[in-house]
Amino acid sequence: MKSRILTSLLLTVAALASCSPGYEEPRAAQVPQAPYSVYSEGLIADITPRGWLEEVLRRQKNGLTGHPEAMDYPYNSVLWAGELERDSDSRGADWWRFEQTAYYLDGLARLGYLTDEPELLKVWNENLEYVLAHPLPFKKGQTPSQKELDAAGDFIAQISADPKATQYQKFKAGRALRVLQAGSADRPEGRLGAEAESMAWPFAVFFRALKACYEATGDSRIPQALLKHYRTYADAELSLSRFVVNVEGMLWTYSLTGEEELLNRSKWVWDNAFAELTPALCSDDSRLNLHGVTMNEMLKIPLMLYEYTGEQSYFDQAINAFRKMEGPNMLVDGVVSSTEFLAGNHPLASHETCDISDYCWTMGYFLQATGDAIWADRIEKCMFNAALGCITKDFKAMQYFSCPNQFIATGNSDHNSFKYGKTWMQYRPIHETECCIGNLHRYFPNYVARMWLKDNEGYPVAALYGPSEVVYDLGDGLSVKIEQDTAYPFEEAVTFRFTFFKDGRISREEHYMPFTYRVPEWCNAGELESGFHTEKRRWKSGDEFTVSLPMEVRFEDNPVQGRSITRGPIVYSFPIEALVQEDTLTYENLAGKKSANPDFKSWSMTPAADWNYALQNFDPEDVEVVFKRSSAFPFDPGCSPVTLRVKASKVQGWSLKEDRFTPALPSDVQIIDGSDTTLELVPYGSTTLRLTIFPVAP
Repeated sequence: MKSRILTSLLLTVAALASCSPGYEEPRAAQVPQAPYSVYSEGLIADITPRGWLEEVLRRQKNGLTGHPEAMDYPYNSVLWAGELERDSDSRGADWWRFEQTAYYLDGLARLGYLTDEPELLKVWNENLEYVLAHPLPFKKGQTPSQKELDAAGDFIAQISADPKATQYQKFKAGRALRVLQAGSADRPEGRLGAEAESMAWPFAVFFRALKACYEATGDSRIPQALLKHYRTYADAELSLSRFVVNVEGMLWTYSLTGEEELLNRSKWVWDNAFAELTPALCSDDSRLNLHGVTMNEMLKIPLMLYEYTGEQSYFDQAINAFRKMEGPNMLVDGVVSSTEFLAGNHPLASHETCDISDYCWTMGYFLQATGDAIWADRIEKCMFNAALGCITKDFKAMQYFSCPNQFIATGNSDHNSFKYGKTWMQYRPIHETECCIGNLHRYFPNYVARMWLKDNEGYPVAALYGPSEVVYDLGDGLSVKIEQDTAYPFEEAVTFRFTFFKDGRISREEHYMPFTYRVPEWCNAGELESGFHTEKRRWKSGDEFTVSLPMEVRFEDNPVQGRSITRGPIVYSFPIEALVQEDTLTYENLAGKKSANPDFKSWSMTPAADWNYALQNFDPEDVEVVFKRSSAFPFDPGCSPVTLRVKASKVQGWSLKEDRFTPALPSDVQIIDGSDTTLELVPYGSTTLRLTIFPVAP
């Protein structure tokens, strides 16, 4: 008996010893690549953030994502795992609470999969199981009365006869009849989500959490449940407004099920869209005046249809619509303006936090469809600047509207015409409208989940940079772990370290593997052109490959007025010293919502030092680049590894508007004699109050 036990123990020890240290079995489920895309995603279960990216996700978990009680309603509820009651019939539409909680669940689920955090995954799995276990039953359609049809017809005729009717009015007119048509259709059983009005848009958001779940776990129930779900919708219903965004889920479900009806219906829904963005509007040269979130969400649809059909018309629609959106509205921090509607690019133009998530997500599809590195450049600039600039760095408070120039952030400092003078630019855990506080949870998990892509043969593509690890399944028992060792976006060197495994053991043999990496558009890399490059060779465990990305200081003119400074993907700002005080005032527009966690506070930030500076000269060689060794979080105030020193002077007569609003840049810059000084500029993402677009001294 002892001999058998000893033999068993020895065999066990030998088996354990044969497993290589650091080996991780690839876990991501296989999702077929869209046939006309260049790259594909789906590696969320096999990507591990490291360094500052790991820290920002940890802060997110310990901050608002892990503390829904701090955000109040609807986050302190059952979410989608039960009956989520309305708190007030007077605030928000019937679908409103489900949109916000879907944002939150998508971010929470992705954060859980990236960090293997059991508390987060427990919440997500409760919601997943409830939704899958409670599909809605068959429902008889409601035939519209002749009176309703006549009223809709009269409305359409009235708008059609008005030569001054706007695109949005025409959309509303056509929608009136389409709603009646959609409501008259029977609904088969199998629809997922609550029995509430207009749930097609919230479900388009919730779908993305289901997508992440399948890619991380391979749960076969998800594509089958989605197939039944999409069959419950009439095409006319899905063609309405933001409901069109469900094409994203229909195409993804088609890729897994092969059901051609989903592809055909996706084409019909977009081609016949009664929405704010339409194929016609994508194709012409008219100026866009759309709701920013709607624009960013819908912009991906024609490009996704190109990925699945190869039809050039869809590709052209997407690229032209992006051109129309970006040119007049792109802000220096990397995201388009949107104070509800697209808002131009003057120095006071702001954006919603929602747009950071939606813009970067759509740019991810542009990247995958085209294989063009410029889309990755845009994602990085937005994430390293706008995404970090609208939050406190402990992830416990955020802004609804954020601006490159913001000299004050209080409960009455919103300088935008929408909600002028209200709380919308204050750093708070609770906001009047909940969508931005929900969307906040998505953008860093989205970034990390798409750092690593696959080419059309499944080989590695280093698409977005930052400290991380990834495991790729190369087939036939072969896998590779790639470590991305870098302090990017501050450091110019990005080093990749490769370890190959064969059947669970480190392989000492050479293996052929194309490896694709990116040279950003802003990079001055000598003979190496910007774009994606592929190193095709045989590799072995222990090999390293370093990409050097020289970063130059650049001055950039704002299209309207002023000038800003960048180095690599980082925008630099003058951090305005602030008097920071807890704001305990009661604001009527917040409808009584309060943080239930005393560690999550609302802040009043007012300038405590001079900020009225203009730059003196614009020669990059006159800018001193200062490097500092630090192991701290690089976006914490005072901890940046790289700062810039520039010459500046004070501007006469430039002060806060009405003592509570950030003012416009002065049209006539008058320098105060004897005020010459040196300013230290820091990364935009490390600031709360900041001067980013400087007036130009004569």
